[in-house]
Amino acid sequence: MKKSNFFKTVLGVAAAMLISTGVFAQVANSDYLQYDADRLAPVNVDYVTLKTGGTTMGYYALPDPVYHPNYTALGTWALTAGFTWDWTVAPVMATAKPGAANYVEITYTAAGDYVVTSAEHAPAAMGGCADVTPTLMNVTVVNPPTATIVTADPAQACGNQAAMAIALAFNENVPVGMAGFAFSVSELVENIDIADAPIGAALVDNAAFQDFTTLAKLKSPALGGAQPAYTFSFNSSALNVQGGLRTRYTYTLHKASNLPGAAPEGIVSAISEKSDYIGGTVSTYAFTDNQIVIVVNPAPATGPIYYVPNNFKY
Repeated sequence: MKKSNFFKTVLGVAAAMLISTGVFAQVANSDYLQYDADRLAPVNVDYVTLKTGGTTMGYYALPDPVYHPNYTALGTWALTAGFTWDWTVAPVMATAKPGAANYVEITYTAAGDYVVTSAEHAPAAMGGCADVTPTLMNVTVVNPPTATIVTADPAQACGNQAAMAIALAFNENVPVGMAGFAFSVSELVENIDIADAPIGAALVDNAAFQDFTTLAKLKSPALGGAQPAYTFSFNSSALNVQGGLRTRYTYTLHKASNLPGAAPEGIVSAISEKSDYIGGTVSTYAFTDNQIVIVVNPAPATGPIYYVPNNFKY
């Protein structure tokens, strides 16, 4: 859990409304929202990306307002001493209690469906009662997202060509309403010699030909397809022979432009970024095929014909 966020509070009118209405819409950390209004038969799913070594996520349970009258913004989210929360995970996953008594961290080590329960438990001094109808949460842990260019390198062309559609495929087993991907596409245009070596400096070197940052991810309706196979296509530039020389157009997938330079190349999804909340560092997942290369060639210019002249022995 981000320590810098832990003591965020709701201020001003919002705090007054919470206290006056008795509706607790917040917990100690304002990044957290209510999972589902139905405690016993929830319909929502908490999606989590499985990371190497397991993914740790944090959860709060809202305390009983009768026993915890100071669990408000103005009450600094104070819990009454002695209360505990019994958290269970089925199938069993490791749990930890590093923060407030009503907070838990669960480490998921395998993809699959899980049921998390939380039951508030009073101390012996108040009867030792435990909630016999624990609150339920459904969690689905999915494999990391993948991204690949599916359009194959075309055969080399002769002369100017129209812009070409380049198709990408993404795979992430989450509903379309939660699918969002951050990545960029660079464009490199070069003249090349007959051995495919560059001639001079690049004609175009655009690192952000397409750019979907973590703050503005590619989402529906621009994102096509359906769970878990999503699609997107973009057009290359007009594929023109430039300078009368062989011209190569290279389009390469990269990480989103707003990620730090030290971050490895790869895709980030909305769910994978959410799953990095506790670690605080955004994980990227390697592209499968990250490049397409298109070469257009000038038509050869035929030179004059040479012959033995008629007056050779005249």
